[in-house]
Amino acid sequence: MSASREDNTSPDAQLSSHFFGDLLDSIIVDIASECHRIAKLGLDRNLEDEEEELRRSTQARVRAADPSNSGETNSKYVVDIFGQTHPAVANEIFDCMNCGRSIMAGRFAPHLEKCMGKGRKARLKAARSSTTAQNR
Repeated sequence: MSASREDNTSPDAQLSSHFFGDLLDSIIVDIASECHRIAKLGLDRNLEDEEEELRRSTQARVRAADPSNSGETNSKYVVDIFGQTHPAVANEIFDCMNCGRSIMAGRFAPHLEKCMGKGRKARLKAARSSTTAQNR
């Protein structure tokens, strides 16, 4: 099928396609040989960063698997694989755009779910409000 298609194209198009293919092959070979040379000689600067990240990741997996280290995850701050500490629950306070209440960042998504009546909690809120209206 491709042979009949090539026969229908002009000789100039075939020639330019041939040159483009040769140029593309040459570029690919140049890049591959340069990458091989850099890796073989150890000239890659990012390689050290990647090895450091891999080392930290391995250490974090060992710490997570160690049962004697369980106190670290229950403490006030959790240490990630880069050695940075973060609070277990976000303590920033935001104002709800629907009701205007101040909500901690760690509870903002569940609050919006209830407040806006969307998601899995919506039926519970609707049932509660209809029961309250019937009781009045």
